[in-house]
Amino acid sequence: MHTQESPTCTLRLAAQGVDEPCPRERCAFWEAGGAVVEGGCVIERLRIDLNRADLAGYLLELRERLDEARDRHETEALHSLFARRIGLEL
Repeated sequence: MHTQESPTCTLRLAAQGVDEPCPRERCAFWEAGGAVVEGGCVIERLRIDLNRADLAGYLLELRERLDEARDRHETEALHSLFARRIGLEL
């Protein structure tokens, strides 16, 4: 997705081979920065191996579903699904 070094969405590139600008704050996987840490992509921060096409595709689909989520309940349920999928409970 995006760090200072890469303005391209690394998830879209890995999953579909498409060069897309990082949507930054409009992306479900974007973490807002604060006083200590700059804003950044959760996928990049976790150093998820996007060489696995199945995982990259799944994460891209999840991102798109999260981006389209209509209400907070649906968003929380999808975030929980993501956390379970990567082995973390948020």
